[in-house]
Order: sequence, then C-alpha cells, then structure tokens
Amino acid sequence: MPLVDDLRVWGDEARAALPPDEALLALASVGVAYGARGGAGPDFWTTPVGRATDRLARAVPTEGWVGRAVAGIGGVAFAAPSLDLPADFPERWIGGRTCLGPAGSLARQVEAAATGHSFLAVTARRLVVLHKRGERLERAWAAPREAVVAARRRPRLLARGRFGLVFRDGSWIVLGTFGAHVGSAHAKRVVAALATAGS
Repeated sequence: MPLVDDLRVWGDEARAALPPDEALLALASVGVAYGARGGAGPDFWTTPVGRATDRLARAVPTEGWVGRAVAGIGGVAFAAPSLDLPADFPERWIGGRTCLGPAGSLARQVEAAATGHSFLAVTARRLVVLHKRGERLERAWAAPREAVVAARRRPRLLARGRFGLVFRDGSWIVLGTFGAHVGSAHAKRVVAALATAGS
C-alpha cells in the first residue's frame, strides 16, 4: 500500500478532466526519471558557473605560490574533457538513459508535458498527462492506448518507482514517481493497467 494513494486522493479530479465514459485504471504523480535525456548541453564557459569561474581565474594573480596553486587546482578541476568522459556523465552513470527519440516523437512529447506537478493517467482507451492547476487537474497531453507498445518497471537501487514506456514510433521514456511516493506501488499499478488495457 503506497504512503499516498494518488487514485484515492486525486481520482475525482482526474475523472473530471477526462471524458465521462472513460474508466480510470491508474493514476500516478510522475516526472521524467533522473538520467541522460540526450541532446547537447551548453558549453560550460557560457553557463553562470562557468562565467563566474572564468572571472575568478582572471582575478587571481598568476605570480607567487598562491597563484600557481590556484591555477593548478583549476587545471585539475576542469580537466574532465581530457579524461574523455561522456557529456552526459554522471546522469547516464547514475540514472541511465531516460528518454530517446527524435524531436516530435511520442516520448519527447511526454518529456515536454511531464513537467511541474504532473500526473500520468491510464484509462481503458488512452494515456494522459495531467497538470495540477490550483485544485483542478487539466489535460496536458494524450495519446491512444495503442500508442504504447510496451511498459515495464525500471527500478534502480533507491529509485524503486521508475517505469519505462515504449511507443509505436520507436521512442521511449522512463518516468518515476517522487516525493511521498516511496516504493514501487504506483509504478506497478501503471504497468499493470497498461498490460490490462492490452500491452
């Protein structure tokens, strides 16, 4: 039994956001699981931290033992590119890849929709992402149930509430339950509901 049962707490609001003839099979508060989503990140030196680091390096004198020590520490700290680490390290190492698909694919649509306080609803006919707006839930994204060709749990050591969805266009995404949703109960419900609906 989950600590917070989303279906019990938010079920009425979710049903109000759906057509009245659609049976709600599962509901879970979700977000994209931590990991590498792909795409190029910004160059380090264009980020706020990079700009601050650059200013600090310019302000420290290069003469004397203090300047040489700071320069040496900075050189070691920012030598990561010479170690041939992937651009998405440590995200891929800790969480694995969590979204794969070209722009506009179903997985990328879910990635864009599952932001903020989002819920994933499984009905007998559709997969729906809902957003919390005040005390109401509103539809942010929906696709026919047939768009999902596979669903399975993807737990990690401490992140037990992870599950993956594979779509008919070949894209896939890993979602996770967070906050008070300790454990895997919601992930199991979503995967079971998708299997019941014909996965």
